[in-house]
Amino acid sequence: MAYSDFTLVKVRKQLGIEQKRVDHIFAEPVLEISPGAALQADIADGLRSPISTEKAKSEQLIFPVLKELKRHNPDGFTLFSGYTFNVDDSRSSNEVPDFMFAAKADIVEPEAPIFCLVEAKNGVIEDGFGQCTAEMVAARLFNEQDGHPTPVLYGCVTNGFEWLFLRLEGDTVYIDSTRFLIDSLPRLLGALQTMLNRFR
Repeated sequence: MAYSDFTLVKVRKQLGIEQKRVDHIFAEPVLEISPGAALQADIADGLRSPISTEKAKSEQLIFPVLKELKRHNPDGFTLFSGYTFNVDDSRSSNEVPDFMFAAKADIVEPEAPIFCLVEAKNGVIEDGFGQCTAEMVAARLFNEQDGHPTPVLYGCVTNGFEWLFLRLEGDTVYIDSTRFLIDSLPRLLGALQTMLNRFR
């Protein structure tokens, strides 16, 4: 079954993962990080470009933000884009998450621990909750198989303009009610950095 076929209902029935909405997914306060000039220019250019498809939003709005996070953490992680992630055919299929974070720096192939997956959606980001959760379950299994059990994993679903974070812990996926917006880059970068700090 493809990741994109999963809804939260299917995630509960087939993977045994319950859902819970929370006000703040991060225990610690989210600090603001000033965006660099390159990111500000990239986002300004992106907003002036045709961005009516998932691919366009991924290239013009999402990737520049993740690239800025990499600039702030050059040795902190490796970012994989569009990499096939097939872990267990009995539970999910070989589909391509938009972005994956691996805690090891400067690697060529994904290695455990994978700690975050970012899924781009063209419209309503809630439609991506099931898919992102299924990808996090697959990442947890991948980490376990590679000898790096990861009790907590993060996910993010975004349409480029709004970013909403998820946390997989045990048999529950926690869905943040707080939305981080592209026009508030310092807070968005701060949220991503807060997530990253847990795996450094």
